[in-house]
Amino acid sequence: MQNTEKKHGIIAGIALVFMAIVAGFSFGYAHNSLVADSAEITLQNLIANKSLFFAELSGWSVIFILDVIVAIALYYFFRSTSKQISLLTAFIRIAYSLILGIAIVHLFKIIPILSSNNSLSNDLIVFEMYSHLQLFEKLWSIGLIVFGLHLIGLGYLSVKSKSVHWVLGYLLYLGGISYTFIHAARQLSLFNSEVISSIENILILPMTLAEMLLAFWLIYNRFRNTSAKTT
Repeated sequence: MQNTEKKHGIIAGIALVFMAIVAGFSFGYAHNSLVADSAEITLQNLIANKSLFFAELSGWSVIFILDVIVAIALYYFFRSTSKQISLLTAFIRIAYSLILGIAIVHLFKIIPILSSNNSLSNDLIVFEMYSHLQLFEKLWSIGLIVFGLHLIGLGYLSVKSKSVHWVLGYLLYLGGISYTFIHAARQLSLFNSEVISSIENILILPMTLAEMLLAFWLIYNRFRNTSAKTT
């Protein structure tokens, strides 16, 4: 493996790990803490915890930037395996990032609403705020359909690559198919929400682990190769 590939591999690996940490905070903690089943309670949570909401927005912004960095770094890492597929896979991730970016804009549009002097009982304010939240979640879900296709591309490249263990490739295939199927089913209303949630609970492990294990492998592989040269 050339030094440039190693360098881009470690960049992608570290960026993916950092992204997972930020996503765990922004979505796993902040978003889920602020958003309730009731639109009125959600608005009250946002007004009472503006600093947490702003921290969530900062996290999503970092995730957007890291996604683009990962797309470029993985392209250079897998370029020697297949330049065409690697380029296509990178474009797919960038397309996902753009959809996520548009979704994030809807979260930023909530900021003026929180600064409004109108009463919390104003139905229009509640409706506008919750509409932006729903658009964020809908667009992100659409983006995750595209993200699944990206993981499938990474799966193909990983199976063909001499630098990545083939098991990771098939795990990426499974993770990518899971993302695309679940979120396509959600957007097309193929099943009711309870069925989709049940399927997601079954597939959550490969969905969560697929890219994360690739990240750890890229980091491990970089230092393993370095150690081999120094011994």
